[in-house]
Amino acid sequence: MELLDEWQIKKLETKGAKLTINRSDMTVTLPNGSEFIFKGLDNEEKAKGISGISDLYLDEANLFTYDDFIALNGSVRSKKYKNLQVIVSFNPMSRSNWMYSYFGFDTDTVPANTMILKTTYKDNKFLPDTYHDEVLLPIKERNPRLYNILAEGLFQTTDKLIFNNWSVEEFDVNELIRNNDELVTCTGLDFGFSNDPTTCILSLADEKTKTLYICDEIYKKGMLNTDIAREVRAKGWHKNVIIADCANPKDIVDLKRMGLDRIRRCRKGKDSIVHGIGKLLEYKIIINKKCVNTIVEFDNYTWEKDKQSGEYINKPIDDYNHAIDALRYSIQVIKAKAKILTVRL
Repeated sequence: MELLDEWQIKKLETKGAKLTINRSDMTVTLPNGSEFIFKGLDNEEKAKGISGISDLYLDEANLFTYDDFIALNGSVRSKKYKNLQVIVSFNPMSRSNWMYSYFGFDTDTVPANTMILKTTYKDNKFLPDTYHDEVLLPIKERNPRLYNILAEGLFQTTDKLIFNNWSVEEFDVNELIRNNDELVTCTGLDFGFSNDPTTCILSLADEKTKTLYICDEIYKKGMLNTDIAREVRAKGWHKNVIIADCANPKDIVDLKRMGLDRIRRCRKGKDSIVHGIGKLLEYKIIINKKCVNTIVEFDNYTWEKDKQSGEYINKPIDDYNHAIDALRYSIQVIKAKAKILTVRL
């Protein structure tokens, strides 16, 4: 986690603020003694032991659990400071999320001592005039629900099926590459064995049009690491950066020794599955007709249903997700601020 971007530091220092930055403790101290403490909540234990603070800011608060919020809210209770405040920011998601009822969105009754400020892209003066047409309209065309969340700031009832932004087509991978030299090669690996298949998925990402072409798959049970390495090398994918499930570090080391030199572990954190799904929902996904197992998963991957409310909640079923997990890992190779060289097939 970066505490502050370099340009932010320089901007503050030009105004006379000499910051003391402790990157190991994740703190920033101002000349007047005010201290900013940065913490991730990938581990719920990190919420414990925070005390004596005057202000609390929770970013992407919809990804926090209700228990997380209550524990953190209790940390800003100190006689030392006046005007204690908790600020939460989030994009609204499913109406089954605890924030929908807690903050009175279901009844239009705002809790005491609470102010709700709703903003949309229209309130962001730094966005270019083309933002809506070039960024949001394509999302509206392939995923109206996501558009309502991102553009209109609306809570949405979650559909049963997670993905409705995909189609099946027959396309020539080499022709795609010849016609677009800025495609990013994404290769992901999810381990399995007896009950679950090992999957390796190769796709090409067009960041300009936000289109993801799923080109080919390896999808088999009972594969040893030697089998995985042999099949990946047979397809020529060993030249690619392969993002693999970080839960299997020993297997990753073995595969590296077997010639998959560019394999590396995926990044995981709190709610990484939902984060990854959210990123995939930003794309128009085109699946090659020959990827029959991937097609089956996209056609059956659903959200869980809350037994009490009957609403589908922001938690996917743990089934029909092996190729999709590999796909989630693979797009971690895409970096917003870096040019990625395409490894050609």
